[in-house]
Amino acid sequence: MSSKLNIITVGPFPPLRGGISDFHESLVDQLSKKNNVTVLNFKSLYPKIFFPGKTQYSKNKSTFKNVHTILNPINIITWIKGRFLIRKSHTDRLIISYWSFFFIPIYSFLLGSVSRGKRYILFHNVISHEKKTFERFLLTFLINRIDYCIVMNSFNEKLIKEINPNVKIIKNFHPIYKLPFSADSTLRHKKALKVDNKKTILFFGLIRDYKGLDLLINAVGIIKNRMSDLNVLIVGENYESLEPYRKMISSHEMEDNFTFYNKFVDRSDIEKYFLASDLVVLPYKSASQSGVLSLAYNFNRPVLVTNVGGLSDYVSKGKSGFIVDPHSGKISKKIIEFFEQSLFSDMSSYINENKEIFSWESFEKKLNIYE
Repeated sequence: MSSKLNIITVGPFPPLRGGISDFHESLVDQLSKKNNVTVLNFKSLYPKIFFPGKTQYSKNKSTFKNVHTILNPINIITWIKGRFLIRKSHTDRLIISYWSFFFIPIYSFLLGSVSRGKRYILFHNVISHEKKTFERFLLTFLINRIDYCIVMNSFNEKLIKEINPNVKIIKNFHPIYKLPFSADSTLRHKKALKVDNKKTILFFGLIRDYKGLDLLINAVGIIKNRMSDLNVLIVGENYESLEPYRKMISSHEMEDNFTFYNKFVDRSDIEKYFLASDLVVLPYKSASQSGVLSLAYNFNRPVLVTNVGGLSDYVSKGKSGFIVDPHSGKISKKIIEFFEQSLFSDMSSYINENKEIFSWESFEKKLNIYE
């Protein structure tokens, strides 16, 4: 085998939007420094009838050229095209991005394109947040067809071992996205979002029940009288009605404490929301890992996460942020501690000095693809 590997990566890729697409692009950027990389992308991920958002595409267009946008999870003709391309490329490594059981049929088909020892699946989620009853059965079938499971936290590692204790697992971490920014822009962004005189919390990403926005709203309700200058930026597209959340805010008489930016945020606009914020809160009720946490660290923003899934794997307690149980009272106590003890500067400096341990170079080394 030559020093350069022929690697095929499969999964959503720009202009498809979302955290997994962004992750895939960063992974390809890293792998292509040493190898011949080909991307197998999807034309679309879901039939329109099943997609609750406004669009599956973003403004982000990758500069990487060797991309074949041919796959459709419900069109078997495109599966055959993908399998043909994988075989034609004399593939040394096949790396597939997994996050939902919906893609198990097409992924199982594509895995048959390469021989044993070359088949990797990178798990963003093992069990979906919806936890369908038949999911474990399908996953057992899929995992039996691969050689290496790549996971990014202990939680997913445990789930896979429960499904197949004999499969080879590569335990890695979620790298930090490299989005350039200038800390000098902080005040400008705060003024633009009208939070320059406020203590500011950011809730970022898709709004779904498991993300725990209700826990954060109730937490702020507990401390609103103690911290009247507190503002929460809720930034992200909703996959469910916002009305229950607005009613909760109204019941606490906190309309002036919450600002909604109800939209999907393209990469070019991400900076302003993070730099305008002092603390990024992830009050999730369930999780694996989170790209939002990675974004927070990119911008040197401290985090408050709940002790669910693998979120706690990425937080140095009291140094880069806080880890609490998913309970509004406990969330509120840490918000008070953060602001009343003025912890932003120390935590932000700690993140800046230590985030290189989550680099894409380190991630690549741990993949064991060169052995």
